[in-house]
Amino acid sequence: MNKDITGIVDIPLRSFEEDKLQMKSFEMALCNFINSSEMPITVALQGEWGSGKTSLMNRLDAKLCKNKTGEFYGIWLNTWHFALLKNDESIFIEIISSLIEQVIDISRKEHPEKFKRLISEVYSVGKNIFKGLTKIAMKTAVSQLSEQAAGDIDSTFFSENNTGKFNISDLRDKLNELVSQVIEKNIEKGITKKAFVFFIDDLDRIEPTVAVTILELLKNIFDIDNCVFVLAIDYEVVVKGLKHKFGEMNDNNEREFRSFFDKIIQLPFQMPVQSYIIDDFLKESLLAVGVINSEEANNEYFVKTIASFAGMSVGANPRSIKRLVNILSFVNLLHHSKNKVAEKESSLTSPKKLILFSLASLQVAFPSVLNLLSDNPDFESWNKEFAQRYSLKLISDEISNDSENFGLTEDWQKILHQFCLKSNYLKRHFFNIVSVFKLMQQVCAEANQPLNEIISEVIDYISVTSVKIDLRPKIEINNVRVLYALNEQLLPVLESKIISPLKFVKRKGRMIAKLSYVFDESKKNNSVSIYVFVKQNNIFVKIGGIIELFKYPDNGEDSIKNIERIGKIENFNQIIADFDDLVNKHKLFKYSSIPKNSLICEEHVQTLEQYFQFSTQFIESLYSKKFIEQLSSFIIDLMLEINKINNIIWLKQSI
Repeated sequence: MNKDITGIVDIPLRSFEEDKLQMKSFEMALCNFINSSEMPITVALQGEWGSGKTSLMNRLDAKLCKNKTGEFYGIWLNTWHFALLKNDESIFIEIISSLIEQVIDISRKEHPEKFKRLISEVYSVGKNIFKGLTKIAMKTAVSQLSEQAAGDIDSTFFSENNTGKFNISDLRDKLNELVSQVIEKNIEKGITKKAFVFFIDDLDRIEPTVAVTILELLKNIFDIDNCVFVLAIDYEVVVKGLKHKFGEMNDNNEREFRSFFDKIIQLPFQMPVQSYIIDDFLKESLLAVGVINSEEANNEYFVKTIASFAGMSVGANPRSIKRLVNILSFVNLLHHSKNKVAEKESSLTSPKKLILFSLASLQVAFPSVLNLLSDNPDFESWNKEFAQRYSLKLISDEISNDSENFGLTEDWQKILHQFCLKSNYLKRHFFNIVSVFKLMQQVCAEANQPLNEIISEVIDYISVTSVKIDLRPKIEINNVRVLYALNEQLLPVLESKIISPLKFVKRKGRMIAKLSYVFDESKKNNSVSIYVFVKQNNIFVKIGGIIELFKYPDNGEDSIKNIERIGKIENFNQIIADFDDLVNKHKLFKYSSIPKNSLICEEHVQTLEQYFQFSTQFIESLYSKKFIEQLSSFIIDLMLEINKINNIIWLKQSI
């Protein structure tokens, strides 16, 4: 485990950092466009939060401005910082004042003593622009500037003798004159800087009407020669900010919204998140925090699978991916801590890591779906009872038609569909959500491990990083009382179903941790046990036991090799096939452990620790006649299968 890094900081990519999402072609195209465009011009970087707008701005700044051959001055403004704990008046004044001050600072730095008069005139003209605002608001803005600028503004804006009348056009003209003279002086001195680039960040994080007003101010004041504006804003923000002017957008007024946007923005650029290459980014991030090892990082199937899980949930949003990696990093550390406290060594297998990754992806992208899965991790057993718990209808004409149209054949798919219909967001992503569940099934099938067992094991880890309000009462049971009540109804039914070669059935031992029945005291492997417990706020019934296969001095830890050594692999494959037939016949009961993974060898004795399970949310279900009938039939059929195993001659006398 990597001890140097345990989490990834969610900050924009800096100019010198490697671009792991392969944005270089888009970055180069934008640089070339800005370099060769006539000015003034405005570029809008559009995309959801965390899509990489600030990172792209940083890299544009590095190439256009900070590079030795860069031909632009870079001016930065984070509107969100100004919006914190400020009223609207202060926001507008501080933003305009900050931009003006940065232009003036560059002018003074490049050409000291050349623009004193012009700078003073810029400050003076600004008085009329802000005269309708309070002096307190202006004082707040002035306090954020340099000492020299604050003095200039204070003497200009608050001087009782200054009574000149100006408008926005005058301010724009003065700024235009200042910027033009700076560029002219650059040409005279052989300085390569030819224009200013204004990077206006986080417009999409502030109140939309304020963002729209800022856009209008920028357009009216800074729409001047030798200036380029790069804005981080989404068209949807503009739409929200214009509702007070045009109302809710519809087919009739959409043109007004678009015209406003087009008037200010000459190049809309949508962040190409679907083009991001996230495989390497994910792999390197997970490897850096110690969640995966180098073997898994070099495993094409493993990397492709985590990329698929991410693509169907969090997508390629860098911020969401970083949050996903941090969750997995914490879970990995928690796993190691639990091992340390318990003084044991156990590692998460690759299939478990893949399922853990899928659950973390659901938590980041669709937390309510993860909460649903947490209520019953064995989603393959979701039924009408589970649907009713969430006021979902599993069967109706409407749902049946939808299910048929959408190709939904399993109950869990239909329940998930009904659950997602309650939210427009989940409804839009329904097929991706179903695909995540199907891929989980595929991962476990290929690993030959029971899905419900793996999910139940790893979901406990992921639950500690969830944001969830659970108003349901916690399920608590008295195991002994449940077992006594179960036995009272189950034993008579079992007795009525005894068939040859089973001889009888009677309860065995004390009912403290389990309920056991013996069927033939003259043979080994003659009993079955029932356990009842609560997990993830569900009641589980586990049925099965330890089946002794054979004892052989050469038996080692590799159980499959032990069986191959005595030439009985075909017999074991038949056992697996028979158990598969058993769960197909009794669909209520699922594998708690896959037979191939349930082989255990201790002290040269080869055994098969085989269990099946059923889950419910209601304790009353365990006492229903229907369940008792199903459980009793399953136990009888299970004992018949175990009897077949007893009849196998595992070892020849000569061995």
